[in-house]
Amino acid sequence: MASQSPPSRVEATTVVGAGIAGLSAALILARSGHDVQIIEESKQAGGMLAPIIHDGLPLDRGSHRVHPQAHPLLIELTREAQWQSKKRAGTLVLNGRHLSYPLNPISFIRGLGVRTTTSMGFGWLKRPRDFRRTLRWEEDRTLIEKDEGFEPFVIRRVGEAAYRNFYEPYARKVWGVEPGELSQTVAKQRVSSSNPLQSILRKTEQHFLYPAQGMASLIDLMRTKLEEAGTTFITGQSYKKIAAEKGAVFYTGHLSDMVPDCTLHHRGLYLLHLTVPKEELGPTDTWYTPETKYWFGRVSQPALFSEALTNEKERVLCVEIPEGKWGAEKDFTAHIDVVMDQLHEARITQNKVLPSQVQQTFLPRVYPMYLRGWEKEQRRALKYIASKGPTYPCGRQGLFLHCNMDHAVATAAAAVEHWKSGGDSSSWAQRCQEFSDFRVRD
Repeated sequence: MASQSPPSRVEATTVVGAGIAGLSAALILARSGHDVQIIEESKQAGGMLAPIIHDGLPLDRGSHRVHPQAHPLLIELTREAQWQSKKRAGTLVLNGRHLSYPLNPISFIRGLGVRTTTSMGFGWLKRPRDFRRTLRWEEDRTLIEKDEGFEPFVIRRVGEAAYRNFYEPYARKVWGVEPGELSQTVAKQRVSSSNPLQSILRKTEQHFLYPAQGMASLIDLMRTKLEEAGTTFITGQSYKKIAAEKGAVFYTGHLSDMVPDCTLHHRGLYLLHLTVPKEELGPTDTWYTPETKYWFGRVSQPALFSEALTNEKERVLCVEIPEGKWGAEKDFTAHIDVVMDQLHEARITQNKVLPSQVQQTFLPRVYPMYLRGWEKEQRRALKYIASKGPTYPCGRQGLFLHCNMDHAVATAAAAVEHWKSGGDSSSWAQRCQEFSDFRVRD
């Protein structure tokens, strides 16, 4: 497909999806003078940043934060949101211990245990090649054409003991399949808990950024800007049912929805918002629980992210339970006593208490299923979409990525600039491969 001429200043465009990526693409287009319409299948804009109202508070769909080293465009587009710098107060719950998170060398050893850590060290001494593999962790995990799978990839680098104690339980909990079926790219899902040398050799950021009124305020702010710029919003309608698209299409919906017989799919996430007495909780903002004995993988205190998300006498816990083996129909509210017992066992709550309010939300498509060979199917899907016209997939869902929100914004900006400079959809499909190496920051 030949490159097209750079678009005129007032050319009409369509953005599919009103999440953070879609709204960013629309705002960048509107700033350049383009006529923009946004099509959102849901009646509510925001995607993963749309609020969940619990106990009168507009709470996040999980633990959303922005790290200081994030792509600056997100902050620039939402500067009026009064971003605040917060000191991290994370805790890793592992082997009955509470460890400061992100890990430092001491907590790394305490978490895995002296025996496992010693075994890892002696393994590196006896097999220098494995140590070199560990140093090349970031490089090797991108060699998808030689994808050996998550399990052998990690075992070759950290040894059997560390894999069985830490990496395997987390993989089983989140994806609900045998780890041998997963791609080696799964090893990039959490930077601090992937390469064990990450926590020893590099300094980890101890602060994060958060909007004063919560993440949902970003959506309200961006929508207001777009409406002032004359952007047309069409909500509650499927993109496929609207025949008259305008010009180039920037697609931030699910990649698989646009491609017949696409095998790319996701695992979902259950959120439990629980209201408990304030005195039950300590100063931790987020707890991480990789062990399979706990149903949840992460628990957070929204009140420690923003004062706008707190009540006077009670606090809300956001409990994240990966779909994993459960499927999409589990009612955890019927087992709230088990959940609360586990929270107490993990020493997240001081006592065995029952929440005064409980709310469950299921998010159906959160974790991309990075099975071995997934990138070939992603490339096929992108190529197929490119063959159908000037459509530019971008964002977390549009590119089948597991990434941070600033990454999603960066892909949207790159798609718009690619189109504005005359790049066609075919060359964009090829360029999208560079985004597959994004690393999730937590």
